[in-house]
Amino acid sequence: MYHSFAPYEQDFREWRAAGTYPDVNPLTRDFLVHITRHDAPFRLWRHQEEALMRVVYASELLQWNELLLNIVTGGGKTAIMGAVVAWLKVCHDMHKFILLCPNTIVRDRLEDDFRDAHVFRKFSFLPPGTEHYTNQLGLHVMQPGEGPQGIRDSGVVLGNIHQLYQSNMSGQRNLAVLMNSEEKIAVFNDEAHNTPAAEYDSTLFALKPISRFRLDTTATPDRADGKAPDTKMVLKYGITDAQAEVPPIIKNIVVYQPKLASVELTYTNPETGESRTVDEMDEEFERIEKGLSSTQWVTDPDPMRKQIRIALDRLQEQRRRANMLAGGAYKPILFVVAITIKDAEQARDMLEKEFNLKTLLVTEKSDEVDREAARHLGKPESPYEAVVSVLMLREGWDVPAVCVILLLRKFSSRVYGQQVVGRGLRLNVRTEDIQEICAIVDHEKLQHDWLWEIVGAKVRKDIDQLSMFGDEDLPPRRKPQFVDKPELLIEIPEPIEVEEADFDEELMNIKVETADYPEWQSVIDGFEYDLDTEISRVEIVSVEGRLLNGSGFLEIREAPAAYTVHKTLDEVSDPADLAEMLKHSVRDIAVDLLAEEGVGSHELGYLYGVLMSHVSRMMLGGKTVGTASVEALRRAIKRRHKMASYFKNKPGLVASIVTYKPEAEHATQ
Repeated sequence: MYHSFAPYEQDFREWRAAGTYPDVNPLTRDFLVHITRHDAPFRLWRHQEEALMRVVYASELLQWNELLLNIVTGGGKTAIMGAVVAWLKVCHDMHKFILLCPNTIVRDRLEDDFRDAHVFRKFSFLPPGTEHYTNQLGLHVMQPGEGPQGIRDSGVVLGNIHQLYQSNMSGQRNLAVLMNSEEKIAVFNDEAHNTPAAEYDSTLFALKPISRFRLDTTATPDRADGKAPDTKMVLKYGITDAQAEVPPIIKNIVVYQPKLASVELTYTNPETGESRTVDEMDEEFERIEKGLSSTQWVTDPDPMRKQIRIALDRLQEQRRRANMLAGGAYKPILFVVAITIKDAEQARDMLEKEFNLKTLLVTEKSDEVDREAARHLGKPESPYEAVVSVLMLREGWDVPAVCVILLLRKFSSRVYGQQVVGRGLRLNVRTEDIQEICAIVDHEKLQHDWLWEIVGAKVRKDIDQLSMFGDEDLPPRRKPQFVDKPELLIEIPEPIEVEEADFDEELMNIKVETADYPEWQSVIDGFEYDLDTEISRVEIVSVEGRLLNGSGFLEIREAPAAYTVHKTLDEVSDPADLAEMLKHSVRDIAVDLLAEEGVGSHELGYLYGVLMSHVSRMMLGGKTVGTASVEALRRAIKRRHKMASYFKNKPGLVASIVTYKPEAEHATQ
């Protein structure tokens, strides 16, 4: 996303360095002096103060009133929102603040901070003589089916964006109350990468005539579909920025990958039913290996079991660190990320039955009890030591006790990858300068190097493979930077203005090629599913751990213990059960594909139908799920990751399927 504030960096720094905040209104000047006072009982972090200053500068000096803050997960976006609300209230006589978010998880977090004016009281945001404004900043949380009276009476209104959608009666009513009010409002969008969605954007457009100010906050503004919020980015504060702070703002990240000693594949010819096992010494191995999807390296039973063992070793280390460094102040949690419910259930069963680890499963099928339990993970009252999720626990799910993340899926979207990493970034202990760790168990076959590069992955070799994970494995503690001899600073002259060149003609000749598949049906009909291949056994020689903070660190760990393989899918013989497994897997893949390409979930039913037709035609011999044989259903379930990889390896294919619907489909719509 374009950094709109970049051309004004030098002017802003001079303005801030002056200390008197010239060219702002007197109330704002007094407010900033109050916020930055050194005797404050609870001060904002340096980057939080910086964010507030940039918002003020952009609004009062540049006359920008639709702004965006790009701040890492765990960077304290809610406190910044509270400071901006206080500034608008005290200095600009604003009376109504609308806080919008995409889901109930984010809403609950915001409610905790704004209920009873908690964030304003904690940071003493309101200067002396204005403390009574807390009475005018009462919180109303919009709830489905409730009347709009709270919207009229409260200074701060919080709700999911869906509660203002014009596609439902409740949303129309809530929106009408705001539009008919004589008060001007300020709009705050948390997790603002969702705002380009059609109905979200339509709602913001409807609010525009009465909105005097808008602030978007997100850790991932760049979406998979290339769209971005239509606000001006004034601050970018990423993972590497937060890791460079003293004391730390977020955890350090270590990525662990197994090094394979040998692999054994079992493949089945669907025509003859013949099964055969091969290893690297067989001539057929390379050809058979090409039939694997990258995800199978972590979801087939034996590889999954090995990855889980690595993750549990990391969890044991994290427990020792929690006891040693924090006196057991928190209970480390393992977070497992899967792509389909079947994979998630298999992981949950392995964790509970084979490793005796109390595990919570959270999917779209989970009831409210399980979703509520996910919010209390890591707390003393929670019985769970691990949680397995399919597309549910992403943005806004803030559980600092997540200290180990196991990836049982491949990421293609920059947004999704960073969101999952973000679940493990929040610190458990903020009062001491302790370097906490988030251990991520990955696999080199998933090809996630691009994701680790985003957070500064470097490599250092020759670490003793039997060494324990401890402080000796961490980078040297960072020291605060300061200017020792300011008299030696070299002044950089102002840039010389030159006549702007006319690039219009050159720009007109630049062609941006995007993947587009008008004949998408023929493309997906060309996908081949000739062999059923399973990774039946792997031997891991060691595990690599990469420290992702720019220090250039690699540790080598011993391999996990071996376990027996149980092929649970082959034990299921009821065609109805297999049919349900297949349908759920296809639906999970459809949800994931839409999210990866940034297409709205309203297309889920259509894409699911396309994928099920594809499965019937290419895997079930033209039969429906209800009439296919048990063996055909089993083969189709085993091919689910192969199918997902085919679609993911052609960026733009899913968007084309949605765009170029058959004429009959248009008529139905």
